Order: sequence, then C-alpha cells, then structure tokens
Amino acid sequence: MAARTDKTDPFDPFGVAASMNEWCCLLKAARELRDIDQEMMEAMTEADASSSIGLSPEAAAKVRNIANLMRSLDIDPEAVRLHQPGAMRELEAACLKCTERSRCARELWAGTASDAYPEYCPNAVRLDRLRHA
Repeated sequence: MAARTDKTDPFDPFGVAASMNEWCCLLKAARELRDIDQEMMEAMTEADASSSIGLSPEAAAKVRNIANLMRSLDIDPEAVRLHQPGAMRELEAACLKCTERSRCARELWAGTASDAYPEYCPNAVRLDRLRHA
C-alpha cells in the first residue's frame, strides 16, 4: 500500500478517495488469487482425470464439462471420484464420446445446464442416479 503523506488533498480532505483506491487494489489482488486457485483446481482435476481413466491432458480437458455439470447439479465430483471411482470413470468415458460437447459448454456457460442436460447428455441417467442416491 502507498505510504501516506502529510499533505492533504483539497478535494479529499478526509482521504476517502485514497482509501477507496487502496480498497480497489485489494479487491483486484483477491480476484487474481481466486482465478489462480480456480486454474490450479482445474489443472489438478485434469491430472486426476487423466490418471484415473488413462486420458491424455487433451482428452481430460474435453471431459472437464462433466465435473462442471455435476457441480451445477449439486453433486461433488471429487467425492464421487473418491467414493465411487468406477462411476466417475463411466461418466468421463461417456463424456469423452459425447457428440454434444459444444451444446453442453453453451448450457454450462448460460447456467441452464442443470435444466437442459436430460435432453442431450449421455450421462443423464447416471447423473440422475447420483442425484437421488
């Protein structure tokens, strides 16, 4: 943070603008850290996915949508991977063969995937089973 000077700004005698500027800098730093954490989590998920079903990093990136879809359905993909690794492998394998990947990505981006996935997702039955388990 910038060091305070003894001179006061005639247009900001109480230092409100300086305080707001410092606050904005802190918020920007927090956003950058959050983004780094998200990138690291995605990289770790890809590495875990590639090791769990023998996928290359490129293929693991293709099946990232299943984890995002699971989160939108309030299913924890990491918990499923830990407690039901076979089920997670089936989900990822079906996702890898999916022909609707672009629609899935659009629905996830729009926030409508949790409502629309039964129409296009090859994992719809498996996901419903996990939701109701």
